[in-house]
Amino acid sequence: MNAHDYALLAQEAYSAKPDIGDPDSASRAIVRQTADGLVIAFPGTDNADCVGADIDIGPMVVPGIGKVHRGFWQAWEAISVPVLATINGNPVTLVGHSLGAAIAVVAAAAMTVSGNPPIAVFGYEPPRVSPDANFRTLLAQVPLHLYVNGLDIVPSLPLDWQHAGFLTHIGKPSMPLPNVKDHAISRVIAALA
Repeated sequence: MNAHDYALLAQEAYSAKPDIGDPDSASRAIVRQTADGLVIAFPGTDNADCVGADIDIGPMVVPGIGKVHRGFWQAWEAISVPVLATINGNPVTLVGHSLGAAIAVVAAAAMTVSGNPPIAVFGYEPPRVSPDANFRTLLAQVPLHLYVNGLDIVPSLPLDWQHAGFLTHIGKPSMPLPNVKDHAISRVIAALA
């Protein structure tokens, strides 16, 4: 599978019934068995609970991980037990778009600290997850594939926070200024096609 294939799974996470979590919450995921192995995909913001997770930016300290965006961590924590039970120590790729990408990154950190890191993370249009570089250090050995399309503004939020890894820029901007139009998963998929 490639970045385009994983982006399609990130898109599917929006429309498919969640295999884990409540469909009306920020904490949900689909589970897919692919030619390359198990994939857990987290959807992005599409309901009020997701918006609440996005704006709950107060940093909290998680033992072994450091400072993390409270809303993203709590969204992960609410489904961590069933996700980890589904994985059951097996290799897994974590995938997400927007809020889902942030959840994939914090899940990867939690899994890494517990000694069972994912084999890769594919995050599309990820917001920043920490006010410091702790995630970058913690996830240095996990292949992080983080993509930003055009001039999407979401990956630059919260301001002055840090990404877990380097961003790969794809696609042409839909307008000359930072915007949310470039944020759509359909535009990401088109840019990767």
